[in-house]
Amino acid sequence: MKRDDIALIIHDTILNFPKKIEKPEIEFLPKRRFSKYLDLLETKKHVNFTPCFVAQMKGGRVIYFCKQTVVDFVSGLSHFNQRLFIEAVTLHELFHVWNDIQVRSEGDLVFSEALVHEELREMFPKHSLLLEKFKAHKDDIRKVI
Repeated sequence: MKRDDIALIIHDTILNFPKKIEKPEIEFLPKRRFSKYLDLLETKKHVNFTPCFVAQMKGGRVIYFCKQTVVDFVSGLSHFNQRLFIEAVTLHELFHVWNDIQVRSEGDLVFSEALVHEELREMFPKHSLLLEKFKAHKDDIRKVI
């Protein structure tokens, strides 16, 4: 999947997000740089399991994507499920933007993630189900979809 195809899905998802938010910027980072950014976060995420994250930067929110990780996750999936996955991870980050919870501790992180998962499950059940499958079967996702 090409970067432009991924970007189009992301931007469509942002435009159709049902909550009123200040639209975040989108940036694609090479895997090495994306990994370094993840290391700076207190959330202890791993580059092979994290296709994107949101951060507050000077001037507003930015959702950072790692194209290589996204491609690794969606390779071998149907076109429909590729699109659904990209929409789902984007929606996940948009709910973080909407909730605007400052994560300063592990408790904040757990609360924020639980809230986003619940909101996604309520408003976008198909997207939520797909992400749950990815979370449960990171190593062998193509067998369950």
